[in-house]
Amino acid sequence: MAAHVPGLGGLRPGTAIPMWVRLLPLAGLVLASLIQIFENDPLHVGIAMAAVPLMAAFVLGPAWTAVIAAVALVLIAAPLPFTGRFDLADLIVIGTVFLTAVGISWFRARFEAGLVTMISVSEAAQRAVLPELPARVGGLACAGVYRSAQRGARIGGDLFDVRPSPFGTRLILGDVQGHGLDAVGTASMLLSVFHEAILDERELSGIAWRLERRILADASDGYVPELFASVLLAEFSEECDEVRLLSCGHPSPLLLRGEEVEEVDLKPHPVLGLRLAEPTRAGAATALPFGVDETLLAFSDGLVEARDEDGHYYPLAEHLEGLVTPSPQRLVEFVWEDASRFAARMDDDVSILAVTRVEGSGPSAEFFNPLDEGCLQAFDSV
Repeated sequence: MAAHVPGLGGLRPGTAIPMWVRLLPLAGLVLASLIQIFENDPLHVGIAMAAVPLMAAFVLGPAWTAVIAAVALVLIAAPLPFTGRFDLADLIVIGTVFLTAVGISWFRARFEAGLVTMISVSEAAQRAVLPELPARVGGLACAGVYRSAQRGARIGGDLFDVRPSPFGTRLILGDVQGHGLDAVGTASMLLSVFHEAILDERELSGIAWRLERRILADASDGYVPELFASVLLAEFSEECDEVRLLSCGHPSPLLLRGEEVEEVDLKPHPVLGLRLAEPTRAGAATALPFGVDETLLAFSDGLVEARDEDGHYYPLAEHLEGLVTPSPQRLVEFVWEDASRFAARMDDDVSILAVTRVEGSGPSAEFFNPLDEGCLQAFDSV
């Protein structure tokens, strides 16, 4: 499954506040009552009681804040034995403070509700470009993880997906320039084009061409801002132990074969959206052996550009040498945790996608073409 930025799990206003914190106003009310009993000075008692509703305003809703304020006002106004008496002016001042506390609580609750709505919308937008990956796609096991460089941020320009097609299982991992809704809109558009193109385009170069054409056309018509995007495309044949790779300005992936790590040497084409020339079909994809229990690890440049305190870049391949992971999920989790320990700072979002060919791989029933002869149709240009 794809592991995204940790969600808030159905957050509602107030639910993020620990219960012991929400009980503090009650404890404060008890303490203020004891001060009222043992302290004859009305000034000290008034200050203690006034602090209780103000404390409640920041951890409770307006209803409970009003209840606590009412109880505190009754305790102050009640003619309790051995307590100082408050005159009318004092009660008016204290009552005004209590009403102010209720107002603060009401405005805080409205702000919190709006924040929850905004977070929910941002998470929905993020899921549009970072869908939950199934544990298996055809004969492949896959897992992905996305983390934002900004604490608390949930919207970035990264995208990835793994989908079956008539020509084999296909993968995309991309990184759109910038952050925010503009980047998410462009990323969502690219992902939609990818989903459509993989059903028709026999070659990865055709998919890249359609992505380039779409981003330029939408930018020219004003549907998306003029942003550029780097993209890695991969195709896993269902009949041959091969993987085909095509990079448009994206970092090359790693191939993990047992305890060995192979740094794939791809010659990347220009990133999408640069307007250097009219959209043209990229050259042939690079075909590499990809057998059972071997893993392709793709990632965004935010991972390898993470730096430690001395300014050294994260040496991903070096840290994976000799490592054997039981599953793609554990691999992406390890890489993220290892990079987090290494990096003193991360200036860009991080996406990591791992795909492993598993036992029992075979052609997808949905897209299997009985006329295919071996890998001739899938790889006739390699």
